[in-house]
Amino acid sequence: MSLEVTRKETQQSTPPIDGHKGNGMAVMPGMATMHRLRLNPNTEHKPESYEGLQLEFSPFLFSSLERYLPSPMLSFSRDSKLYYMRDIVLRYSPEGERSRVQRHHEYSQKIISHYQPLHRELYAMHASNFFVPSFLKAINENKEESFRSIMAEPPLGVLHLKCFSNVSVNCCCCLRFSRG
Repeated sequence: MSLEVTRKETQQSTPPIDGHKGNGMAVMPGMATMHRLRLNPNTEHKPESYEGLQLEFSPFLFSSLERYLPSPMLSFSRDSKLYYMRDIVLRYSPEGERSRVQRHHEYSQKIISHYQPLHRELYAMHASNFFVPSFLKAINENKEESFRSIMAEPPLGVLHLKCFSNVSVNCCCCLRFSRG
């Protein structure tokens, strides 16, 4: 009878129980263990927008976190990615933080529902009314020469360009007086 134990036998881990790994991390059903977050974000990936969804956390958190998803998951549907990321955030977010975020969201919704704007035209601005045509042309062409043509450098190192129209000056006045 030998008391030797092979190295392989000592390294065996216990199987997952009730959807949890031995390290206390939950495993999504159907998700392979290779689906772990990346250490560095995938800067070439353009994350989806999570705005407009009823979420406990900021949509920007999910857009940022999406860059850390493993490569195979980037092709999943937005809902699948959201489910996976939401599970991660809920696991690591304390209950107090979640309730604070919920109270802040409810407070924001209350303000939005009761807010009466003084100058409705401020909420429906068109770029052609707000910016001068030369500035819009430079933006649309997106070339260095276009920007240089509308800029001046009176004192060295200080760039000067006209970008706002007279309408936008009136809008600034409206904003100043609507503060109350």
